[in-house]
Amino acid sequence: MYVFFLRKKSIFLVALLLSGLLALSTHEIVLPTSMNTIFASSEKVAYLTFDDGPTSSVTPKILDILKEYQIKATFFLLGSNAETHPDLVKRIYEEGHTIGNHGYSHNNAKLYASKEAFLKEIHKTDEIIGTILGIKNYSCHIFRFPNGSTARAYCQEKQEAMKWLEEIGYDYIDWNALNKDSERKYSNQVLMENLKESAKGKGTLVVLMHDTGDVNKTYDILADSINFLLSEGYNFKELTSPEH
Repeated sequence: MYVFFLRKKSIFLVALLLSGLLALSTHEIVLPTSMNTIFASSEKVAYLTFDDGPTSSVTPKILDILKEYQIKATFFLLGSNAETHPDLVKRIYEEGHTIGNHGYSHNNAKLYASKEAFLKEIHKTDEIIGTILGIKNYSCHIFRFPNGSTARAYCQEKQEAMKWLEEIGYDYIDWNALNKDSERKYSNQVLMENLKESAKGKGTLVVLMHDTGDVNKTYDILADSINFLLSEGYNFKELTSPEH
């Protein structure tokens, strides 16, 4: 499955370029940023990302492993969980990882009820994180749609939300590799096979994982996942927004 980190304007631009209908003009076009083209890169870089945390049972173990390997990752935090575990939010930040916004509730019916409801979840989560970190007017600048921007559910609402994100200086990102740790219970061997299959033949990877532990214990295969990617020649980086 291919996923894209693109604002709606950039999707339109790419479509026009491919069809050969666009005459380039720097006065009319906002050129894509490096993040817009991240999945097209052939560079062997792996961005490890963790959704839905932080949680007391899983996040510390993941942070310990990342620290052991001296790898920086990206954590897409739920505002509700950040509120419950401020110590882990601080640890993620202080250890040099990127914090992304994953909304407050992970409830699509609430999130997409209206523009006001959507932006309220974004701003509320930013405010919670900023208060914990002691940073005024804090903004993550990077959002990950719950279930991804390309999932069929709430497709039209997500198209609208992409415009709302742009209005507040946000980008969004999905993934192009995953171990399916949140889909159903798998053995560790199958989780690794899922990762290897999804990463096959690709350059830059954004790897989706979860630090909740409600379905699978991702920390049990994190070291093996890192070692596999190292054996494939990957370097590791954390995502950074063009705003930073």
